[in-house]
Amino acid sequence: MTLSDTFGRRVTYLRVSLTDRCNYRCTYCMPEEGIQPVPRQDVLRFEEIERVVRIFVSMGLERVRLTGGEPTVRRDLVDLVRILSAIPGLREVCMTTNGHLLDGLARPLREAGLASLNISLDSLRPDRFAALTRRGDLRRVQAGIEAARAAGFARLRINAVAMRGYNDDELGDLCRYAWERGITPRFIEWMPMGQGSEFVPGTFLSAAEVRAGIERQLGGRIEPLGAHAGQGPARYWRHTSGREVGVIAALTENFCADCNRVRLTATGQLHACLARDQAADLRALLRGGADDGAVRRAIVDELHGKREGHEFTTLGCGGPRTHMVAIGG
Repeated sequence: MTLSDTFGRRVTYLRVSLTDRCNYRCTYCMPEEGIQPVPRQDVLRFEEIERVVRIFVSMGLERVRLTGGEPTVRRDLVDLVRILSAIPGLREVCMTTNGHLLDGLARPLREAGLASLNISLDSLRPDRFAALTRRGDLRRVQAGIEAARAAGFARLRINAVAMRGYNDDELGDLCRYAWERGITPRFIEWMPMGQGSEFVPGTFLSAAEVRAGIERQLGGRIEPLGAHAGQGPARYWRHTSGREVGVIAALTENFCADCNRVRLTATGQLHACLARDQAADLRALLRGGADDGAVRRAIVDELHGKREGHEFTTLGCGGPRTHMVAIGG
């Protein structure tokens, strides 16, 4: 079975948020105070997540990425990875994390079947890192990165949200740090989630500016490689040194035409598009006794309501009311 939207885009990739809780309060993601986590009973149980993933796999899904909030704060995470990795037909289970708890989890997660990791790292300067994350400890994240390297994941990536006046002078340093460890660095344009409430005017850094900054700080040139087939939204470039760097340009070079993913929030809301509040309530179906056919129909209906593109703008407007921490980072 092939799952696709009305524009012919095939969906093969599901991002599953395990929790709306996070041990950081990154400035570009959520306010320092004022966001109340949902009651724990409203969060999908592991058996509910497994059921949804199995239904998606029966419809052609190939890949699941676990997100949050911060997924590593979810109790018994390793057990869930083991459960999902055992689903026949699911090619890959991956995860995105801030790395704070990764030192003790990297090897158990790899042994449970987790294939790859994306680790957020917006700065290599301890004071700047602490300011950006509000609660983060750079040394702990770096220890987590080293633990992930030792655990032998198939792919490791470092993700940095690129921001003018915050970390734009570290683009080259972040590339060097990643390349020296056999990791691919990726830079993300700041997306104005939460109706742009956390967006700071003048800080937006476009993909073209990121690439120019890398060339300026490292010397040499970077040339386009294109997307890695079957994976996420990044476009990859090769530096003169032969190393790769990824750029996720949701605003200035959007990838809506090639979108192959949908998102399931921690409370079971299925979003066909990150940039819209519209969602299908799969939790209500799961807990209301619906059979798998009814869940499939809800998935198809939501996907058929997916629009051709988003309305994000570089001025900080056009995004959903939902904060990234709630919809799944």
